Amino acid sequence: MLETDTPATANGEEVPSLAGRTVLVTGATGDGVGAGVCRAVQAAGGRLVLNGLTEAELAPVLKRHPGAVGVVGDVSKPEDAERIVRTATERCGPVTALVNNAGVGLAEPFYRASEEEFDRVFDVDVRGLWLVSRAFSRLLIDQGMPGAIVNVSSVHGRATMDQYAIYASAKSAVDGLTRGSALELGPYGVRCNAIAPGYVHSEQNVHLLGRITDDPEAWVERHRDVEQPLPRLVEPVDCGWAAVFLLSEQSRCVTGQTLYVDAGLTARLYNRASTGNPASAPATVGGPLPDAPDPSDGGPLPTSDLTASTPLAAIGAPSLLEGSL
Repeated sequence: MLETDTPATANGEEVPSLAGRTVLVTGATGDGVGAGVCRAVQAAGGRLVLNGLTEAELAPVLKRHPGAVGVVGDVSKPEDAERIVRTATERCGPVTALVNNAGVGLAEPFYRASEEEFDRVFDVDVRGLWLVSRAFSRLLIDQGMPGAIVNVSSVHGRATMDQYAIYASAKSAVDGLTRGSALELGPYGVRCNAIAPGYVHSEQNVHLLGRITDDPEAWVERHRDVEQPLPRLVEPVDCGWAAVFLLSEQSRCVTGQTLYVDAGLTARLYNRASTGNPASAPATVGGPLPDAPDPSDGGPLPTSDLTASTPLAAIGAPSLLEGSL
């Protein structure tokens, strides 16, 4: 497995403070973005209220974060969304920060997807996010309290790939809801922003890469060194620190924004190694790279043909995971 550095703090430097704040994190199970958010919030001094679908899924997360409170519930159900927010406030007092991390993914051409698959993605990724945000916002407004919301979007909301049309449209809706919510909540002192991760390096996502390549480690190395302008793996805690900043007073004049945590992935128009200019290829690659298969030569590239050398600029493997985007 590739070695990475995963700091529990921002390399000993002063970090945004959430001391005295209680933060509700939905979809907090797994080892993806949700796990990184929990680590960063705790390191910044915040108290955690963690949501998951079952007590069994929440148990290991609560063990990792002593003092955290767990609340079981399905965010896509109105009664559960209301109960999650209500229980958090009953058990922990005022909750002034929310991270909407719960979500599901779908890798299926839109013309082959079923209505049930479409509904599941939008029920959780959009409707569930709205339901929890609505309950949270009403509580703050009724109590006259300022607060902050961070929605977990995705690079797919900006640029996507084949088989991700439905997922990408859901994340685009998250971006739009983030902007609109910021306008409507601003007068009440409540801010709303989003983070948009690219490929996030975690054990569960490396495991998922086994679906598209026989050599996940080689795929990750290429993605880091060739697809990303910044040759550094995005780890869950990197997304966590971005969320902490957007929840903290250090971002008190930031609202309605989507912050991309993707090592520059969505900033690129063309891949450096495929522009025909050998000098533009990164030296760390170690020689010429094979040409990428062109989906236009005979239709969409079937999953079985993907290899470690196939550039999937916006794979967003975490999007395949429920509650750990």
